[in-house]
Amino acid sequence: MKKIITVIIVLVVGIGLGIYFQREPKTQKIETKAQTDAEQAGAAVKEGVQKVEAAATVAKTNLEAGLQKSEKIATNVAAHVKADAQKAGEVVTNAVAEIKNKLP
Repeated sequence: MKKIITVIIVLVVGIGLGIYFQREPKTQKIETKAQTDAEQAGAAVKEGVQKVEAAATVAKTNLEAGLQKSEKIATNVAAHVKADAQKAGEVVTNAVAEIKNKLP
């Protein structure tokens, strides 16, 4: 009777160890998968940050180009206004001169 109980205990312990060692690799697989997923998420975040930085650089470049164009346009408008003001001054001067000539 003691031998049968000993054999049953040994079998139970063997089965228990077999089940434990079968589940152990699954736990390692889960840990490995979690680690891989975390690394992929980190890479995705890094890639996203690089894309945002690239977009910011493009926006800055476009903004600078737009400012330069605006300065050129403002300079051209100022030049046209100045030229038109000079023409208007000449017209007024000519008109005053003609009026003076027509007066007795």
